[in-house]
Amino acid sequence: MLGVFVKHDRLGSPRLVLVLKGLPCSYGRCRFCPFGLEQGSVRDVIETNRGIVEEALREAERLAPERVSIFNGGSFQELPLLVASWLAPLTRGRVVDVESIPGMVTAETVESMYRLLQPRRLVIRVGFEVYDEEVRRRLGKDFPNTEVYRLSSLRKELRGRGMDVEILSYVLFGIEGISEEKVMESVEKFNELLDGVIAVRYHRYLPGHPGETRVSSVLAEYLERHTLYVDWGDEEWEIAGIKPGGGGT
Repeated sequence: MLGVFVKHDRLGSPRLVLVLKGLPCSYGRCRFCPFGLEQGSVRDVIETNRGIVEEALREAERLAPERVSIFNGGSFQELPLLVASWLAPLTRGRVVDVESIPGMVTAETVESMYRLLQPRRLVIRVGFEVYDEEVRRRLGKDFPNTEVYRLSSLRKELRGRGMDVEILSYVLFGIEGISEEKVMESVEKFNELLDGVIAVRYHRYLPGHPGETRVSSVLAEYLERHTLYVDWGDEEWEIAGIKPGGGGT
């Protein structure tokens, strides 16, 4: 799944997506996450990402995208500084998406990213997944809702300092343990407290991961109306050579 991809969707058309090789996630307790399969050593991360960034720069020159989304199977702040510094010519003056666990999103880290990437707007995606704390904890995400409220206040503080910063939450659906009612409740709460929601259709990769569940037409229509973007995962990305559903039963 590593590489450079061009997307045409509601977030931007064309939108350039970089999936970089990351270091092992410092949190690493999410029960459904397969991205640890693609993580590596510092040397491996630097060597692999050099080629990905070079390809992205060529694509950016050809397409002139207004938005660039950067993912590394963990928090952006955990990329080696050398790799992050290569991104500035790609991100300067553009809308830039990065991902992070909530605890790594502070005034200091956001200011550092802003100085480094020089975006027109910095969009930070945080994987809260569901608003209900107990349900979230069962997924291995022990982030209290006080973090949601902290980030809600932080984005206002950063804007007051002249930075165009948005904080979005992922909401996971189609996964055992999160009812459709909880999905809709989560969308409503995160829309109220943050800058919007990206809904992600869960796909199972490994045997120990939770199972997939059917998604009703009612929920599908609700998500299309009330979120910024619904990622249905139609491309069936391979992660370290494993396709969704390859984990067995």
